[in-house]
Amino acid sequence: MDRERSINIAVIGAGNIATRHLENLAFLGGNRIVAICDLDENLARAKAATYGAQAYTDWEKVFEEVKDLGAILICTPPVLRKPVIQAAIQHNVPFLCEKPPAQSLREAREIVALLQNTRLIHSVGFNQRYAPSVDRCMELLEGRQINLVDAAVITSPGLTRNLGADWFYLKEKGGSLFDNTIHTLDVIRYIAGDIDAVHAFGSNLTIPISDSFTIEDSMSINLQFSSGAIGCILLSWACAQRRDDLTFFGRDIRLSLSTIPPRIEGMVGAPDEKPKSITEQFPQGPAMGRSGEIHPNRRPQDPPDPPHFEEIEVFLNAIRNPSLSSAIRSDFADAARTTALLHAIEASIASGSVEKVPLIEGTP
Repeated sequence: MDRERSINIAVIGAGNIATRHLENLAFLGGNRIVAICDLDENLARAKAATYGAQAYTDWEKVFEEVKDLGAILICTPPVLRKPVIQAAIQHNVPFLCEKPPAQSLREAREIVALLQNTRLIHSVGFNQRYAPSVDRCMELLEGRQINLVDAAVITSPGLTRNLGADWFYLKEKGGSLFDNTIHTLDVIRYIAGDIDAVHAFGSNLTIPISDSFTIEDSMSINLQFSSGAIGCILLSWACAQRRDDLTFFGRDIRLSLSTIPPRIEGMVGAPDEKPKSITEQFPQGPAMGRSGEIHPNRRPQDPPDPPHFEEIEVFLNAIRNPSLSSAIRSDFADAARTTALLHAIEASIASGSVEKVPLIEGTP
């Protein structure tokens, strides 16, 4: 592998998630950030000045004008995914696309079809798959049957409106499912396997529907897995008292998993055995804040935003040596299946019925 080859990187979208990637890229070194693009010209110029890049407000000009472009990071709102990915495919530029990978199920299917006959290196930003606690959880569950999954993602953005962009609160542009809960559902899929059907309910008892808030403030989602396992996830953006947990159950095991910070705890033991307690914390520096500030307790040896560091390092290594592309844990075809799961949840809330998770043609 040509570990020394510098890659020219462009970043499309210069908001919070882009800041995390930019700080990690600066920490990683060995590459050049050559272009930063955002509709907000002042923001693009400020970021470009910080990282020694050229500022753009038109992403199409990035592809037209940047010489020897080696990779792009797509950090736009969900409404702008497909055109940028299409351009990356046309120009044969490897890309890392933030989640969700597409605005709609139709777009996801179209992008899967576009990528199907290419060998273009790409990744989707389901960064929590790379958490060391996920690896350890899968080691402990190997050879065991998961029969039940329980999760909760309870937080307060609907009350505080502190996410920095109005589109987070609009169903047609994202919403809670496509912001933080998508990570939990993706990790569930990664560990426990695909989900065939869902039955979901939503409510707005705390935050009524309005022009500026068109999502449910809370949801309850039942899951039926291809394996025969079942599960339930509770979601709310309307509770000041945070809860974020994920637990897998089997005949002789209970494992609770956290990805940020990475840790697992649980019990292992058959009914006729004395159970063994498991508690493992994994060394990792603190994550950056929601508004993009570096944590004050960060040590110099820690990446600025550890939860997003390994995915970018793996992606760039795969560009330098395509034989390492198998280390990418979420390609577009797989990410599209997580997207299909979320659209099934939305369909179930609307219909009040069990909904099958739509198939994505061209995926396993």
